Amino acid sequence: MKKTLISTFLFGLISIQAHADYVTQPQSVAAQAARYSVMGIDELQRASKAGQAGAQFYLATRYQYGKDVAKDEKQAFSLFKAAADQGISAAQLNVGRMYADGIGVKKDEALARKYFEKAASHGDNRASFNLAMMEEQKKNYMGAYQWYELSTRDGMLDTKVIKLSEGKKTALAANLTQDQIRTARDRADKWIQAQ
Repeated sequence: MKKTLISTFLFGLISIQAHADYVTQPQSVAAQAARYSVMGIDELQRASKAGQAGAQFYLATRYQYGKDVAKDEKQAFSLFKAAADQGISAAQLNVGRMYADGIGVKKDEALARKYFEKAASHGDNRASFNLAMMEEQKKNYMGAYQWYELSTRDGMLDTKVIKLSEGKKTALAANLTQDQIRTARDRADKWIQAQ
């Protein structure tokens, strides 16, 4: 029970800032994001139905929190997934979290992992942190170390995540040999190179 509460808290903690980070994409996408973030609900719904990923993302956040629409986690999930499948990394992070915690969709660890990996491949260190936590819960400490290592190096660096990851790596190092730590770091390097 305690592990479940901690993981739910941390999954939630890591995903809270996903919405603000959408604007860290390339300039043209950032300009669109700024427009979508202030759009009225009717216009946002039209743009979302037209398949615009940014509109889907921002409309999903409105459904997630019940802002200008009735709160609807299933609709939020559906819209986040549509945006995620078009490559929006913050949406991929949210879809991973929603699958991991069973929010608006049936809980599915394999799909959570898939979407966290997609977001991590775009450099989102919050996704890497969530993957590390999943490995740590399975007591795969080398795998957890690898993902915590990645979460300190990924491109979209959230400083809170870096501090949490550094602490987690220190704690895990007590359970790993130097060879295991070296192997985990090598795996992290290879994962980055493969991206």
